Amino acid sequence: MKNARKTAIYYNPYNVINTVIEFVDKANHGIDACVDYTRPSLTVDIAALKKAFIDAKERGVKLRYVTEITSDNVSYCKELMNTINVDELRHIDGIKGNFYVSENEYVAPATFHHKGKPASHIIYSNVKEIVEHQQYVFESFWNRAIPAQQRIKEIEEGVIHYQTKIVDNPNEIIKEISRLTADSYKLATCLAPGGMQYSHNHFFDIKKKLLDKQKVGEHKGIRYITNINKQNVHLAKLYLEHGIQIKHIKNLPAMSFGVSDKEVAVTIENMESGKPIHSLLVSNEPLYLKHFASTFEELWKNGTDVADRIREIEQGFESSDIEIIENPRQAIKRAQQIIKLAQHEVLRIYPSLNAFRRQVRIGAVDLFQEVLEHGAKVRILIPADEEQITHIVDETALELPQLDIRSIDKSLQTQMGILVVDRKESLIIELRDDTKENYYDAAGLAAYSNSTPIALSYVSIFESLWKQGELYEQLKAYNMMQRDFINIAAHELRTPIQPILGLSQVVSPRVGVEEQEHMSVIIRNAKRLQRLTENILDITKIDNHTLKLQKEIFNLTDLISSIAQDYRNQINNSNLRLVCNFEEKQGEDNNDAAIFVQADKSRLTQVISNLLSNAIKFTKEGTICLDIEKKVREIEKGKKQEAAIITVRDTGMGIDSELLDRLFSKFVTKSKKEAGGTGLGLFISKSIIEAHEGTIHAENNPDGKGATFSFTLPIVRNANSVVNSSEEEGN
Repeated sequence: MKNARKTAIYYNPYNVINTVIEFVDKANHGIDACVDYTRPSLTVDIAALKKAFIDAKERGVKLRYVTEITSDNVSYCKELMNTINVDELRHIDGIKGNFYVSENEYVAPATFHHKGKPASHIIYSNVKEIVEHQQYVFESFWNRAIPAQQRIKEIEEGVIHYQTKIVDNPNEIIKEISRLTADSYKLATCLAPGGMQYSHNHFFDIKKKLLDKQKVGEHKGIRYITNINKQNVHLAKLYLEHGIQIKHIKNLPAMSFGVSDKEVAVTIENMESGKPIHSLLVSNEPLYLKHFASTFEELWKNGTDVADRIREIEQGFESSDIEIIENPRQAIKRAQQIIKLAQHEVLRIYPSLNAFRRQVRIGAVDLFQEVLEHGAKVRILIPADEEQITHIVDETALELPQLDIRSIDKSLQTQMGILVVDRKESLIIELRDDTKENYYDAAGLAAYSNSTPIALSYVSIFESLWKQGELYEQLKAYNMMQRDFINIAAHELRTPIQPILGLSQVVSPRVGVEEQEHMSVIIRNAKRLQRLTENILDITKIDNHTLKLQKEIFNLTDLISSIAQDYRNQINNSNLRLVCNFEEKQGEDNNDAAIFVQADKSRLTQVISNLLSNAIKFTKEGTICLDIEKKVREIEKGKKQEAAIITVRDTGMGIDSELLDRLFSKFVTKSKKEAGGTGLGLFISKSIIEAHEGTIHAENNPDGKGATFSFTLPIVRNANSVVNSSEEEGN
């Protein structure tokens, strides 16, 4: 009797651990764990939990584990791999969720818990829809994660792992800024006026410790840039008393940021009266560090001594603040105003292709046309794939040929659009929801500044991205020229190879024994050069998407038998056998042995020959087994297809673990010189099989002896009747 559908919450750590243990004990096939960086230690240190996972592994349950591997938990992660023997462990930055999912159940311990202790409560469910959803969620994390070995190597070798992330939880933001501050050797902060109170509320104690370090030469000090006003002047005095350097800037950048020697944290929120931050960008990318460090230095150079500013406030002097525009309609109105007044140049970075489309719909092209007619230049950057952007750019270019639009890498898509006019005014507009059709629903806060240093900082970003786009176009043209050259060279090589090979084979029987050895060297190397030429031509066709298939319906088992027999005749090694498991099923009256496919017979011969050649090359003794079988596979949800699975299994040296993940890429090889190999054959084979709507796969054999290569092809239904009718028509 199946368990009743149930979703429940269990409280107290004892019940949490028991629930997880029961979940592990009931798993029959696989357990997928997605946990934060604190959980590996719990799995290892809690004996009952550790035993449950080890028992599950011994029952044959497959364990997959994804977490954030850090210098603090790396020893526990190693124990997960070595003691508990998880099948695969992967790393993903900043993972916060905690859940385990098997084939039938799902458990999720509370995310918040004290360090080294279990969670206070846990969610359990065996509802099919919930389980399937969490399986999908796990796969999305799993596909984004990197192998644990790679991350552990980075930690142990001190390799810096560059990353940029958005933190959108106020409590997590406080933790991130606290960590960045405490880990710094030098610290520079540019804050909106309200940010002084926020900083004081959460980080002042950490900063006092840094100042103590500065006194003994272990820190280079703390600098602040902000707009000093009546609300924060008391904090400015306090900070000065403790040794923090401060300067006043009237026109602050449109964002607040803190930059250390290692990381930068950025927000566009004004933090009025010390309000929490809800969105923070954190990065250790050198480009971001360099940009924000140089921006800070430029602002610092132009800042006012804080003592002078304090005297001004105490004497009743008021200064204006940077303008934060909360209403999207007001923001677009301000953007239109400053664009219309442009005299020399308008620079625009759109956060996404959709954002550009929305701007076109509300009249941006007409506005740019007006600017161009006055003699100003307009340059636009849009993060999008070239294919996505070509259509809309072409339409716009037809209307405004002077408009200079360039695409940049889609990975540079952000949540902010940037507008700079005449290198002295800037407007930053937040992208709140890119799925909205209406601009006003998609946009969020905006920040206007007439500060020249700030505008020039954004110009620097724009010019850098513009140059990247230009270099990308040049690289693309170079790659095209390179491919054309290789294609021409390969065709030219083809012409002399054929007569060299043909004449050598004719002359070889007519010469003496010693000369025949020389001729065999010529023939062998001519054939090798011929194969290389054909491979280069195939690669060119694959890269240019011009690989054509001459499909016909035929019996795949007959083709494979014929190829196998040819290779049996070529094998000169008495210690090596080539066997075909399916041949004993073949016979004139046995229809089950016949497997019909609609495919390019020549190309499939190329794939099978490549796999057999590799197997023979790397197998000194033993058996190479060639097999074919039918199997039903799911190609889409709810849609199945009958397929043929062709397998080549050998008992040779196996696949180098360093090559396994990228085995079917170009030029991947560790072949010894005497074995030859350019690393092109498997890439070509993969492309041919995928062109037939099949898949190809490779793995080392479980017993540690040799490797298995397999590929699938769709089977033609009722092929016998098709073939028979064709034969009758021929008769």
